[in-house]
Amino acid sequence: MKEQIKSQSFCRECSQRTWHLVVASLSRREIEVEEDPPAPPVWADVDYDFLQCCGCECVTMRSTLTCEELYQDGRIVRHFPPSTARRRPAWEAQLPPPAQFLIREIYNALYSGGLRLAVMGARTLVDMAILDKVGDPGSFDKKLQALEDGGYVSKRNREVLDAALDAGNASAHRGHKFDSESVNQVMDIVENLLQAIYVLEPAAKKIKTATPPRKKTTK
Repeated sequence: MKEQIKSQSFCRECSQRTWHLVVASLSRREIEVEEDPPAPPVWADVDYDFLQCCGCECVTMRSTLTCEELYQDGRIVRHFPPSTARRRPAWEAQLPPPAQFLIREIYNALYSGGLRLAVMGARTLVDMAILDKVGDPGSFDKKLQALEDGGYVSKRNREVLDAALDAGNASAHRGHKFDSESVNQVMDIVENLLQAIYVLEPAAKKIKTATPPRKKTTK
């Protein structure tokens, strides 16, 4: 019986480092291009490992690139989907169909490392929600004001949402690249808005309807 090889790696489902079974491995030489900062393409030795978590059985592919010309430590380890990949919200099916399609595309961008695309998509999600709820009153400032006037966001939440929208503008028009932590914060802000509008508001109305009224006390 062939001995099973194990390796420790970060599991995105368990949210911690766990033991993984190395299901399959492959090594080859590839052309590697470092984009940040841009550098000439060079040859690198790449080891691919197909991993399965011993706990939750989540599957990940890990690549280990060895190239002293590009990397200070001589190598870099990548995961697909990335270790920082978010879980898609469980309530996404309650969104309008266009928003469902877009949020799936955003998560595909996150899984492939397209952080700029994800932030631009998040901004578009907000725009779609605004058009759905308050129409098109004009500029984004007016749209946010209409959201606040309609009771969909508080003044403080409006300021938070404005920061997420500005991040989308920076990605789309100024080519700014955010780190994964900032992108996750943008997604938190946008998803909180969508959940409040499309999930929690209908749930609150349903609960209120099902809750018996308080009995009046007589003096």
